[in-house]
Amino acid sequence: MPGRVLFVSYFIALGLSHLIHFEQHALVLKRKEVPLPRCATLLTIVMMISGGVMVLFDWQTRIGALILFCIIFPAPFFLHRFWNETDSYMRLSEFAHLMKDLSLAGAALIVAAIT
Repeated sequence: MPGRVLFVSYFIALGLSHLIHFEQHALVLKRKEVPLPRCATLLTIVMMISGGVMVLFDWQTRIGALILFCIIFPAPFFLHRFWNETDSYMRLSEFAHLMKDLSLAGAALIVAAIT
């Protein structure tokens, strides 16, 4: 249970943060040239919170984990394009975020596979 709580806390906290700061997040997505940034923000909120809650409470866990995978796997390719950064610190920071997101996507697949 502690592992489950730690895993989903990222998604639920980030989903709630996106909800509270909806306009700011949508503007970030627009600057990153994500199509339909307001719709993408809303979809992100719904997927992160619903998938996180499903995994947390062990209700339709496989579906919840796949929802989390579907939101976290494509995200780094839109948001953390380290290859476009010219500043070495920003390149490293974006690379770390990309790897974190890919690791979380892998963890979501593991949760889906073992439930």
